[in-house]
Amino acid sequence: MKTRTMTPDARAALRSSGFSRRDFLRGSGALIVSFSVAGLAEELGLPPGSMAAQGINGPGSAQLDSWIAIAADGRVTAYTGKCELGQGMFTVQTQLIAEELSVPFDRVTLIMCDTSMTPDQGTTSGSQSHPANFNHANLALAGATAREALVRLASERLGAPVDALAAKDGVVSVKTDPGKKVSYGELVGGKKFNISLNKNAKRKHPSEWTVLGTAVPRPELPALITGQLEFAQNVRVPGMLHGRVIRPPAVGATLVSVDEGSVQGMPGLVKVVVKKNFAGVVAEKPWQAIQAAEKLKITWTAGPGLPKHSDYYNYLRTQKPTRDTLVVDSKDVDETLARAATVVKATYHHPYQMHGSGRQLLRCGGCAGGQSHHLVVHSVRVSTQGYDSDVARSAEGERPGHL
Repeated sequence: MKTRTMTPDARAALRSSGFSRRDFLRGSGALIVSFSVAGLAEELGLPPGSMAAQGINGPGSAQLDSWIAIAADGRVTAYTGKCELGQGMFTVQTQLIAEELSVPFDRVTLIMCDTSMTPDQGTTSGSQSHPANFNHANLALAGATAREALVRLASERLGAPVDALAAKDGVVSVKTDPGKKVSYGELVGGKKFNISLNKNAKRKHPSEWTVLGTAVPRPELPALITGQLEFAQNVRVPGMLHGRVIRPPAVGATLVSVDEGSVQGMPGLVKVVVKKNFAGVVAEKPWQAIQAAEKLKITWTAGPGLPKHSDYYNYLRTQKPTRDTLVVDSKDVDETLARAATVVKATYHHPYQMHGSGRQLLRCGGCAGGQSHHLVVHSVRVSTQGYDSDVARSAEGERPGHL
């Protein structure tokens, strides 16, 4: 699955700046820091090989996707793969871009976790957004790279050395003659820039910050408080149906039989879906799906069930098959331990706690423009990238890239 259709918010942000994403890549009034996704080349009508795929967690990637665009009117659109979970990432990433580019906070539009547009930054979890975007790489580095590129362009336009210039509020001016100035929009209007991130670009020193680190109103809160924000669970598209998965009564239980007649004639019921050990219902409305799922008669095997609580930790250590997950692999653990003067071994037990959702994780999916192999999914997952593989596995016979 490659969701390449922009969300309404993304399209609105681009329209307000006077150009589309296609215009970004073709150079109509926008500065693009880094390069664009290879899979979009055909859709955008660009020559094959003109784009380089990038996923920070992706194998073999050499370049970054588009992080920042500056419109001809000077507005900034930034793209991030780290999403808002209530922790304030929407606000602080907007502050980061405003700070590094020396533009007002309200002149920045942030697009988050839209797989058709934003870079692959893996999962928003484990307090990893700060080291990923706020140190010396990714979004922070993109901001610094863009600012320095704009100052260099201003140096050529104004005929002044770079160190004689200052950037403020989206305008570069001569320090000793503030009347001699040029705006970001004037510098990049009608031009195309493909600029790789400069690892040597210098971020602003904290002592220079005027936006980052200050208290600003969170821009997403008004829509939340007034009930205007459309959550993924509330998305509606024409002809939309609603599904409900029917879970087995015990771990490891398998499907024996399904009596579809037990729900025949129920209001709104469209279909009973049975595939191997999967059972579910599809209906016209959510409540109709819930009612049908509760009434559908299914026979399951007993299943092995869960272990006794008294033997739970031993069960976890001895169950087969098992696998090791290495967050960091130095490849020399055994050798290092063998050289150690003292080795301390300990086992720690803690209660099992499920990190689960109280509502559906996948709420809305549909084929864009009637294209049977162009699936748009609205999800509440914190890992939007890589979701293509998950969805593809659930669609029998499909592969990532075909949805």
